Amino acid sequence: MKIAITSPYDFSVPGGVQTHIVELSRELSQRGNEVTIFAPLSLTNIHTLDDVEFIDLGKPVTFSFLGSKTRISLNIFKIIKSIKIIRKNNFDIIHIHEPLIPSQILINIFTNITKIATFHAYSDKKNYVYYYLNFILKFMVKRLSYKICVSKFSQKYINKYFSFNSSIIPNGINVNNFSNTLRTTEKINNTSTKICFIGRFDEPRKGFSTLLSSFIELKKEYQELKLVVAGPGDKKIFSNQINKDISFLGTINQNDLPDLYKKVDIVCLPSLSNESFGIVILESMASASILVASDIESYKYILNKNNYGFMFNVGSSTHLSKVLSQIISKEIETKENIENGLKNVLKYSWVKIVSEIINIYSNEIKTNHRGKI
Repeated sequence: MKIAITSPYDFSVPGGVQTHIVELSRELSQRGNEVTIFAPLSLTNIHTLDDVEFIDLGKPVTFSFLGSKTRISLNIFKIIKSIKIIRKNNFDIIHIHEPLIPSQILINIFTNITKIATFHAYSDKKNYVYYYLNFILKFMVKRLSYKICVSKFSQKYINKYFSFNSSIIPNGINVNNFSNTLRTTEKINNTSTKICFIGRFDEPRKGFSTLLSSFIELKKEYQELKLVVAGPGDKKIFSNQINKDISFLGTINQNDLPDLYKKVDIVCLPSLSNESFGIVILESMASASILVASDIESYKYILNKNNYGFMFNVGSSTHLSKVLSQIISKEIETKENIENGLKNVLKYSWVKIVSEIINIYSNEIKTNHRGKI
């Protein structure tokens, strides 16, 4: 099949949607499909793939929306050019991610190819765009042949505004890339434990400030404790709290993430809200990492379902310190928990998930073809 996959989000920065699209495209390409990714680009593409063509949707503009910094393209000339490429190249399928973002809406309107859509977003807050433009956006939704949500939380969120049937197909992971055989440390060394945060650390909803407060408190007891921060953000926001034991690595290329996981002892995911899934959970499971996460609804669901990870009360640096201390001092046994992660992450393998998606592609192409006869 000839497949166009569109992203509304900047491919110069890391993110869950970008990772999802890259790994989906990789697996589709490895199965002999011809894949082209369309996405905004502010600087260098950190998500490049061999044998997958990339088309730039234009330099993104940053908006603060629902507690998140959203980087999307409003470059109408680049978007129109991309639409012309899609129409000219006879794609069998367009797979549109977050289809109700402006660039994706235009691609939806001005192409007549079979369209599959994946909805990723979740928020506790009211989406006034969906609310006030509901009538118009309902028309856009009707143009989509098939709808997918990455979790029951993203499904619940979108169905508050638009009533339609959808399948839940979760985020996936290339398990082999994060194999536990890559790990160099099997046990925590009490004298030099490394805690890792992965994500946009200056977005309040990511909860980095909770982890930072906890780390500063834990340093009083564990003097050799280190904090490793991987991801974009402005360090100046936390300048009064930063010390020599905190390393800011900046944006990490997706291909370098497995090596990061093997070099740290504990991965911390302290998000406060607006997370529909949490791809770091899968990466931690596959790399045999100890994971400590906030007990927001979506994380709790995945962790309880897989008997993996250790949770703390969302937003509580005191409770986070307690859980981390118990792990560092080995009051908590982690071996069985890690083994649960390694076993259960296989359910999220892209090999399995892409088979489901290819079946959807094939069925929708056949259905739409019959409708034109």
